[in-house]
Amino acid sequence: MSFVHLLYSPAELARDVGNNAKALRLSKNLSRKTLARKSGVSESTIKRFEMTGAITLEAMILLAASLDELTAISKLFKPDHPNTYEELKNSKRKRGTK
Repeated sequence: MSFVHLLYSPAELARDVGNNAKALRLSKNLSRKTLARKSGVSESTIKRFEMTGAITLEAMILLAASLDELTAISKLFKPDHPNTYEELKNSKRKRGTK
């Protein structure tokens, strides 16, 4: 279990993600206008995301694709390999399927 949720509020984590996106955009020497054109996400949405972390999942995916970071998005919520016997046993269970 991760204790990150005890250290940061959801808003703080969202701002961190927005700051990371801004840093990545700048490291690739892209203006917001250029990234907006490349991604199809409006410049105002990019600005809001970078400042507050607020963005839709669809817009985040479009930005990630434009910044060559789709792998990071596709790994979100992907379970790690089981570390204990209990995790291994539970990984074989299929909840919600018939």
